Amino acid sequence: MRIPKLVWPVFVALALSSCNLVRGKCSYELRSLDAAGTINQNGAELVSAQLSLSEQRGSLQGQALVWLVTGDPIKGHVLSASFKDSSNPSQVLLDLPLSGPALPEITRGAVSSATGATLAGFHDILAAGRGIIEIQTDLYSVDSQNTITIQLTPVNAPDWIRPYCS
Repeated sequence: MRIPKLVWPVFVALALSSCNLVRGKCSYELRSLDAAGTINQNGAELVSAQLSLSEQRGSLQGQALVWLVTGDPIKGHVLSASFKDSSNPSQVLLDLPLSGPALPEITRGAVSSATGATLAGFHDILAAGRGIIEIQTDLYSVDSQNTITIQLTPVNAPDWIRPYCS
């Protein structure tokens, strides 16, 4: 098979360009999003949460989510924690396993689509400010409920980028 003469200049330009398309380095895109939320009570932090989502599309595909939820005042009273969409709070999108009693955080972890986690749509939920962490506790009092909801606000949400491309 012969390559037409008109195609050779394009092929040479791609091969020598900084885009590295021919070597496969410019055949995927990346994006990430950071979100955080804090609840204060009586001027002190009750609980806070941070999430970081990263995604790849193109020749490399996948998603990964990392989270950290802390709260000294309620540590030891937490029964469960989950990630939800505030537009449908009855549906748990991701259960967040609790850390052991010897650890300072309530929950810390990471999941990825490579290990079977379903993270489709998480970026849209977080970017729209609809992401929430719902915490169930054993704390009951007249002015306190057993459910704590942390509203997550996008802190950093750049658009898709192509690494190794200029």
